[in-house]
Amino acid sequence: MTNKELVAELSDQLGWTQVRVSEVLAQTVEQLNSNLANNATITVPNFGSFQTRKRAERISVNPQTQQRFLVPPKISVNFKPASVLKEKFK
Repeated sequence: MTNKELVAELSDQLGWTQVRVSEVLAQTVEQLNSNLANNATITVPNFGSFQTRKRAERISVNPQTQQRFLVPPKISVNFKPASVLKEKFK
């Protein structure tokens, strides 16, 4: 589903204009991003939770040249689905 399709579907279900739905969706995504940037865990009931995890630095090897290089640490976002969502896709 694309963003345009999501906005259209939510607009039909809520009875709002597509512009209003698009603005609300953009603000929601912006708030989620800012909370994740602050290492907060976000839980959406009956959907799942988003949290950030720090991946440690590591040494990687190029298989062709056998050259080793250091991969710096990074922060990644992890999603854990709720049990209700897991049951729907079994």
